[in-house]
Amino acid sequence: MTDPWFEDAADAKQYMGEVGRLWVVWLVGLGALAVSQGGVAVAVGVALLIAMFVLMSPLQQRVHARYGTERDARKLPPRATLTARERALRQLTYGRRPFAEAVEMRGLWGGWKAVPWVVMAATLAAAAAVAVAWLGD
Repeated sequence: MTDPWFEDAADAKQYMGEVGRLWVVWLVGLGALAVSQGGVAVAVGVALLIAMFVLMSPLQQRVHARYGTERDARKLPPRATLTARERALRQLTYGRRPFAEAVEMRGLWGGWKAVPWVVMAATLAAAAAVAVAWLGD
């Protein structure tokens, strides 16, 4: 068993807000990209990148709080592609385990654990819509 991601229900609630904002902006941004063209699409894309950078900051701070300045967390093990810090950030950003843990810790209905799957499916659908809109002409 790995260490819990959250200290208490308030911390889990804060995480759900952080990742929820990130996911909503991501999906809205993809939708905006699907309906934009030319210079507007470039502007939307740049704005989305900046927004994602800003919205990732709380999750990056969580990873830093968990690993601090541990040198081992920044080393790349043999035959690995991600460090422990990078894996932790990936898990917090769109992993199912931290979100499920937050749902359980807050005592929410278990169906909320499917939200990461819904976001991934919506991302694939939005990406397909962007590809069709941009390449279909």
